[in-house]
Amino acid sequence: MKKNQITINRFKVKQNQAKLDTDPIAVEEPLQITLKQDNLSEVFSITLRTPGDDHELITGLLFTEQVIQKANQIVSFSNGQIDDTYQANLISVYLSPSVKLNPTDNARNHASYSGCGFCGKTSLKSLELKSIRKKRPIKSKLSNQLVKSIRIQLANQRLFSQTGGSHVAGLIYQDNNDSNKINIKESVFFEDVGRHNALDKLIGHQLINNDLRQAGILVLSGRIGFELVQKAIISGFSTIIALGAPSSLAIQAAKQFDIQLIGFAKDDSFNLYTADTDLLE
Repeated sequence: MKKNQITINRFKVKQNQAKLDTDPIAVEEPLQITLKQDNLSEVFSITLRTPGDDHELITGLLFTEQVIQKANQIVSFSNGQIDDTYQANLISVYLSPSVKLNPTDNARNHASYSGCGFCGKTSLKSLELKSIRKKRPIKSKLSNQLVKSIRIQLANQRLFSQTGGSHVAGLIYQDNNDSNKINIKESVFFEDVGRHNALDKLIGHQLINNDLRQAGILVLSGRIGFELVQKAIISGFSTIIALGAPSSLAIQAAKQFDIQLIGFAKDDSFNLYTADTDLLE
């Protein structure tokens, strides 16, 4: 597996004095995603991401972009290298005959950068919400203690805590034995330099492992843009907790689809944007 973290030399400057030391740095490399089916082949996207969990990333991306509806519509992956100098990677995705390849709808045609979920989209039509999974409501009450416990889980993620240069997307599972409880110890987290990539990795993992049936609280390390809420809605998540601020369009989308949206999550407070206080403990 390729490294997702490296160590570099750098100078720490304090009180006009420079001291040589080292820093852990999150890796960022290009990835070209090519879709293949029979004799058809098309470049779907060129994105910047942190290496690791690439298959989950691609699965989640193709699902939220409505290219696939099920994980088994991906037959196989093929990994390659297209540029040794810049460590550019190529992954070919072989799709089942049940997937209809449409270059006009599917191809982004431009580079998609790690901080931008819509870069290179060919038309506004591709932003429409389609084929939304059934929402999986969370019955447990929201409390400051719950949010604090979730923040601790998020802060413990290795790349996030060691480099400060990654985003995190996680799912805190609902307790299977008691739907009124959240099981803090049962969770899954993914990291990437791009917040969209981190969420796509998480969605891809859930799609592969349980067909997005597991209910839980979606946790995000950064701000909440519309495109992240859109991915959550398509995937059927009902509750989002983020450390950062939501945008106006993110709030509008969450309200339209009855999503519990929490931002500015801190140890002793959080902002509840789209639900009433009956949800509070």
